Amino acid sequence: MSQEDSGASRRDFFGAAAGIAAIAATAVTPGAASAAAPAAPSSQGDKLRALLRGKDPLPAPIVYDVASAKLAQFMGFKVITIGGSATSSGMYGMGDYGMATISELVELAVRMAQALDVPLIADADDGGGNPMNVYRAMKRYAKGGVACVLLEDLTGAKHVPGRPEGQMVPQAVHADKIKAALDAGGAGGPLVLARSDGLGKGESFDQVLARVKAYSDAGAEMIFVSGASLEQKKKISEVTAKPLFSTGGPATVTEEAAVGVKVPAFAIEPYALGASHAAMSALLKDGKIAGLPTVPREASLAIADAKMWAEIHQKYNADKA
Repeated sequence: MSQEDSGASRRDFFGAAAGIAAIAATAVTPGAASAAAPAAPSSQGDKLRALLRGKDPLPAPIVYDVASAKLAQFMGFKVITIGGSATSSGMYGMGDYGMATISELVELAVRMAQALDVPLIADADDGGGNPMNVYRAMKRYAKGGVACVLLEDLTGAKHVPGRPEGQMVPQAVHADKIKAALDAGGAGGPLVLARSDGLGKGESFDQVLARVKAYSDAGAEMIFVSGASLEQKKKISEVTAKPLFSTGGPATVTEEAAVGVKVPAFAIEPYALGASHAAMSALLKDGKIAGLPTVPREASLAIADAKMWAEIHQKYNADKA
């Protein structure tokens, strides 16, 4: 998922069209600072933990490649997300059908994390298999500087139009995966964002609530329940005492805040692809693109690290090589 723009149109496009995934601290997270002044965070995971201790929602745009991630950073977002569907479509042009391997998910997430200064939340789907696979994958995410890793309890082929969803991972097995991930990440390592798809697979809300409580008890520091209603999110927040991650539209912000759940979000990639579609349609129809937003030059230069590379070029006489 992704975004772009310029001037007043840039603000309009970004504020109204570009989607945002959001996370909100609804309770003090593990490792919260004591009354004494906290030391500066030493890892991206700890940077995210510090941000989660704030009172306000954290918009975390869901981007689809390194350039859109760096654009989001340039725009001032403090947290950025790369989703599994964005990896599938952005890297391979396919749907989020559970076919992207854990190595492919790790590859893009690490490339992105190493290009950013702000924390990155990365989707790991089911973590690549059993707890041993999850342990190995989390070692790679942690070494690559990823701040948070999403682990979901839906495995197998999924989201294929007109076909049944995958299978639910047993609750105890997924809790063990979370424990394995946290042990692999080590002190200050990536947070685990535990996602449950139980509602979509026909489980009752009580069953799903028991799942996310177990995931929270296993050490997950953020929770996401796909398809949860406003009242269900409130209950999840109360039972787990953890920040929630959600996808939704701007209109949900007021509703969720009213019940003490601050989790606004909506997808970015369709808007970026929509902008590309509009530009290509105009080019085919009129032979030119007029009136459509473009990325400002200062943003393009920032995405390309132009200043840094100009200095390196000069320092090492690259023009003479």
